[in-house]
Amino acid sequence: MSIKYQVVSSEKSPLLGGDRRWSVQRNRQGWVDGALSDGTARSGRLTPAEHTPRSPNRASRFRFRISPLKRGFFMAVLILVAILMGAFTTTVYAQGTESSTNSVNTPQTESGTTDSVISPPRGVGTRKALAGETAYPQLENYIQIAIEENPELRSLHHLYEAEKERAREVGVLPDPELNIMYDFNPMMSESQLGRFSVSAMQMFPWFGSLGTMRDAQRAMAEADRAQIDVRQLEILRDLQIAWFEIADVEQQIRIVNDQIELVRELETLVEIRYETGGAAQADILRIQMEEARLQNRIENLEDQLIPLKAGFNEFLNRPADSDVETTEQTETQEVLYSDDQIHRMVRAENPRFDGIESRSNALDQQQRVAQLSGRPSFGLGLEVMGRDFGPMSMFPDARESFIGMATVRLPIFRSRTNSQQQQITSRKRALDSELLQTENRLSSEVESALEELRKSERNLRLLDEELVPRAQQALDILTDEYTVGRARFDELLQIQRELLDFEIERIEAVVGQNKAVVRIISLIGNSPPLKGESATGAGG
Repeated sequence: MSIKYQVVSSEKSPLLGGDRRWSVQRNRQGWVDGALSDGTARSGRLTPAEHTPRSPNRASRFRFRISPLKRGFFMAVLILVAILMGAFTTTVYAQGTESSTNSVNTPQTESGTTDSVISPPRGVGTRKALAGETAYPQLENYIQIAIEENPELRSLHHLYEAEKERAREVGVLPDPELNIMYDFNPMMSESQLGRFSVSAMQMFPWFGSLGTMRDAQRAMAEADRAQIDVRQLEILRDLQIAWFEIADVEQQIRIVNDQIELVRELETLVEIRYETGGAAQADILRIQMEEARLQNRIENLEDQLIPLKAGFNEFLNRPADSDVETTEQTETQEVLYSDDQIHRMVRAENPRFDGIESRSNALDQQQRVAQLSGRPSFGLGLEVMGRDFGPMSMFPDARESFIGMATVRLPIFRSRTNSQQQQITSRKRALDSELLQTENRLSSEVESALEELRKSERNLRLLDEELVPRAQQALDILTDEYTVGRARFDELLQIQRELLDFEIERIEAVVGQNKAVVRIISLIGNSPPLKGESATGAGG
């Protein structure tokens, strides 16, 4: 027994040149046969049939009706996407653990997790260690303020955080591709299995590629961290030098003020002798000229403080005219290491070498990435093709079709890979030359700082042991002789000027010695043991 469906349409067929009609038969076994009936095509009428004819309104073909089967189909698509995302996460974890042995160490907390907070760069702990050896709590306070408030350091910290985040960016799989297709107006919808299909595809690089890229980016972040350490040491060095220069000028102002008081006492003595006829009026004029010269010197020193304080406050991100607290008495610092030991410490501790080492590690990882990029990459996917739910479907019993897909990307053009490896080789050679240049430059800077240190210490010994005591003794003798009239006033005035110059030279020697030590500390990147020694000396 067979059921016959026959539809006669009065539409003109552009292919056959006349009316068309389709005769459809279906038996119990499910076979389908469609043929064009020329005999009935000319009748121009619809023959009786058990099937309901199509609506003459063609817009009904585009109407969407969500049936239970379609809802089940969409649920299957969602499950497919979830499965692909699970496979994505598993693959990322597998590739990450594969290259974990080559990864760059990152700071961890006590629980073993990576700490997301930047630990203090090199130089913070060293300055804290130095605070226990020096008597400058004001300077230590300013150092902490500079570490927290200096805009350049804060900018470098943010850039370091951004560089660290790039390790997460480069260590993930490419985004999966999801394609959805629906044929709104098929040419021959009766012969289509289904109008709707969805497919998803995920590409996978060669094994270990993602982990190696993460390691390379972490090494680059560590190189940036070393640059932060270098810059912080330079900022702290300049900050301390500026602070010592301000202290130098303020101490010179105090010494000149003390000298003015001595000149005024001497002026009183000259006036007494002038009244008794033991001194000439020219002596009174000379002593007044000397006082005016010292007053002018104080004004010049006070003007020097304005740019010095402005530069110092710049490191602290404060207004230029903010007050700077210094010390009334500076101290020398004796380094307990030999010159050769200092050179070795600079080579072992200076963060510039850490940065070069991190960049070398990054180049090694990048070379590994270039090698892995020359290997095939794979893609896995799944396509689901839905059945046709139309009323005239030729396959009403057909179900959804699931199709697995796989793709392989073959890097057969090797010029790009070879070029990348050649670039990395050239960068390694440049890095070796940079390492030698860094060693030579730091060695030269250490020698310059040591020479300044030795020069300051020699001058200080000379002033403390010879010049200042003898000048003070000569001043006392000439003062007594001038009182009784056995010395000339110009001799007394000259020795007083020499004593003032010696005291100022001594302050400059102490400040120069401290500045030399600060430079050595900044080159080492670590604080050598320092022993405080009073700088007041015999002339203090």
